Amino acid sequence: MTLVNVGYIPKLNKWKELPLDFMHEEYNGKLILKIHKRLKEQLDVVANMKEKGWDGIILIDGRRRSGKSTLAFQCAYYLDPNLSIKSFVAGLEEAPDKIERAKDESALVFDETSLVFGSKDAMSKGSKQLHKIIDVIGQKRLTLIFCMPSFTSISRQIVVDHSLFLIRVGVNKKTLARGKFKVYKNKRMKQLYDVTKKDPRFAKKVKHSFNGKFEDFHLPFEEEYFKLKNESMHEAINPQHNSIKPLNISEMKTNMMMNFRENCPEVTIEILSKGFGISKREFYRRQVAFRGVNGA
Repeated sequence: MTLVNVGYIPKLNKWKELPLDFMHEEYNGKLILKIHKRLKEQLDVVANMKEKGWDGIILIDGRRRSGKSTLAFQCAYYLDPNLSIKSFVAGLEEAPDKIERAKDESALVFDETSLVFGSKDAMSKGSKQLHKIIDVIGQKRLTLIFCMPSFTSISRQIVVDHSLFLIRVGVNKKTLARGKFKVYKNKRMKQLYDVTKKDPRFAKKVKHSFNGKFEDFHLPFEEEYFKLKNESMHEAINPQHNSIKPLNISEMKTNMMMNFRENCPEVTIEILSKGFGISKREFYRRQVAFRGVNGA
């Protein structure tokens, strides 16, 4: 299966296949993507699911410097051509705020350093945070793309119950050239997880769903991204630095609403929501997030 050129049509919210010799870098003001055709078809399935009200998680793993972020950029941009620096999560602590601010049906990328856990205790806490995050994404039909050194660093439940497919990024063993990937879907992804957990040496025995190649892809805000990535790395190396963070304005607003609701149960949600300048749907979403964080 070969690479294809695709350009975005905003009015139709669709991608159009273009000639491979198309010389321009943009089409209708959006970057042109050169993407593996089979991967494009897989992402089309994700896009169709979003239109029908479903959220989704895509996993990308591979060794350091193998090109995980590059492939994540391509996938995220294909699913959300309005991608910006706000679509990237530097650390799990900021994830709830990024999700709240994200537009419906958009994509968020969790780069690898935001999912690196230095100990079993940190991994357990990280998985709990991820579960809380996943509990609220469905209401906004978001697609979360998790990049990590190994997808076994997250819980089996996230892989089995929530993830759509896994992309394993590799390099040429002799030349160390980047640009190779394998996709594992459904049962094969779950089988790979269980086998790798027991003994990584047997992972090669699990057959992938399809494989292919990808090319470099650069976003307009790449410099901002690398700054964000450095912040994420700092969090992974110094988790205690971010152990206590002041609440942001949105979190304070949510806490005030929930405390008011608890102390004045006679006030209807409709009146409460209107008073705080949000919709009833947004109130219920915040309520779910609040209960998840506070164990209510």
